[in-house]
Amino acid sequence: MKFFNFSLWWAVIGAGIWVGGTVFMMSVINPQWSADPPDSVRLFFGQTGFNKNIWYFFGPPFMLLRSIVPQTLALLSGWKSRPHRRDLLITLTCTVITVVFTLAYIYPINEILMTRAGGNADADTIRRLTRTWLLCDRIRFAVNLVGFYFLLRAFRRPVPSISGRFA
Repeated sequence: MKFFNFSLWWAVIGAGIWVGGTVFMMSVINPQWSADPPDSVRLFFGQTGFNKNIWYFFGPPFMLLRSIVPQTLALLSGWKSRPHRRDLLITLTCTVITVVFTLAYIYPINEILMTRAGGNADADTIRRLTRTWLLCDRIRFAVNLVGFYFLLRAFRRPVPSISGRFA
């Protein structure tokens, strides 16, 4: 059960970092590049090192270590506890949906808006992609908040001891 407890802590810390980072992005960073597309997109992504630095925090290697790995380990190591299992299944499902949604909808837009600073896209396309990206980001955040809620529910539940009784 120590491993279960460790995995829960790891999952909560990782998810907390994501929630806090996302709130920061939504309130501080996103308004800078989305304020007046296409000019704000071209200026922000064309003249900052944002893309190089943010990839390490939100990109796939850290995304897996921060979210999927500890949530999966917590789910597997706490499988015998039905309440934990239910909450952690919901959490992991929300995380998987978020990752798939990110890869399918957010990353293709990132390629145009962020990696190429709008590239050769016309102003209307950049405006449309900016609105789409912001909407998708909010959907992703909402789904992950549901998962975070159930992760916190699992975290606050008593941890069963090795004998099956709750500690």
